Amino acid sequence: MEVVGEIEGQLKIFSDGSVLRLPHPTLPASSHFTDGVASKDVTVNPETGVWARIFRPETASGKLPVLIHFHGGGFAVCSSAWVEFHTYFHALCKTAGILIVSVDYRLAPENRPPAAYDDCTEAVEWIAKHAAEWAELPEEWLSPSVVDFSRCFLAGESAGANIVYHVGLRVADMDVRPLMVKGVIVIHPFFGSEEMSESEKSPELVKSVERWKSLWNIALPVGSSRDHPFCNPAVLPLKPGLKLPPILVAVGGKDGLKERGMMFYEYLKSCGKEAELMEDEGGVHSYHVMVPEYEGTPRFIQRIADYVNNR
Repeated sequence: MEVVGEIEGQLKIFSDGSVLRLPHPTLPASSHFTDGVASKDVTVNPETGVWARIFRPETASGKLPVLIHFHGGGFAVCSSAWVEFHTYFHALCKTAGILIVSVDYRLAPENRPPAAYDDCTEAVEWIAKHAAEWAELPEEWLSPSVVDFSRCFLAGESAGANIVYHVGLRVADMDVRPLMVKGVIVIHPFFGSEEMSESEKSPELVKSVERWKSLWNIALPVGSSRDHPFCNPAVLPLKPGLKLPPILVAVGGKDGLKERGMMFYEYLKSCGKEAELMEDEGGVHSYHVMVPEYEGTPRFIQRIADYVNNR
């Protein structure tokens, strides 16, 4: 069979429509506390196969804020069980002292967006039901005695940042009480458009731009351009009365997608939405997950911990 699409070292798409995902190191969940954190895997929807990994700190001064996370990976790869993501969530959970629910949504190209948006929205609703219908949904780590559902945060990086924005738009129009979203954390967002940004025209980004285009070909509805609202948020103006939670936009100074993040931040501000910008001048794309040894990674984790605990 002919290879008709590929993410080098991670995924191959064949002419018959089949997909091969190459193996990647993972870590299992462990309900026993290790270095101050325990984790467990839970099923969100057995019909679609959507699941989540929950991280819980060993010590807490009261009910835990909950951070619902959507991982990156161009909509097509990665998992909460990947060693890089598990390690990041462990560190953030321990530092912040919060409950983290990392959602494993369906991936493209088999399930192109809006599947990821649907799955992650459903996960938010599923978590909210634990506060409203505890007797019917006995997941003890999501008990109202453990979780402060009035302090919920949505977060994600790269394609996960794209997802968190779209899910945030949906949740802003929904009634998920008693769960209340206090903030949306958009990290190194994966957006684009048919017209290249100034930085994307630079010779240094030629290979990166081609890779991004390949990812969008895999992720967008068949036949869509990169000016589809899933890719280019500016083509769908925000409703003036939409009560969107405050948004923290994080960018990396050495991330090829930095300009896209800055454009997104300016777009939010132009729409009159509450937005805050955080930059690490030396940070590459998704460094907080993929480069744990980078000196900025502990700073980033502490910054997210402070953002959650001070709201």
